[in-house]
Amino acid sequence: MGKARLYLRLTEEVNDRLRESMRHRGDLSRQIDEALCSTDLAKVELNKIPPGRNAHALTAIVSSSADGQLRDIARQRGCTVTALANGALSRWLARKL
Repeated sequence: MGKARLYLRLTEEVNDRLRESMRHRGDLSRQIDEALCSTDLAKVELNKIPPGRNAHALTAIVSSSADGQLRDIARQRGCTVTALANGALSRWLARKL
């Protein structure tokens, strides 16, 4: 399975919850990949980032399939990869924590 670099800007809430989860569960990239693969991206609520430079940024290494699915569905929904990924992470974290 191939890997892809995914640059994301996270809402403060998602960033804080994801990093808290990382302390308990390990690798950040693995968690992001799991969130993207296990969430229905076609139906998840979008979580938009407010304009400006206050968002937390990170680069995650995710599976090529997660990256491709995220980009395809973002294009279909007419939204940004970031808004869709934040929505998926928020939903996944709500189930995990």
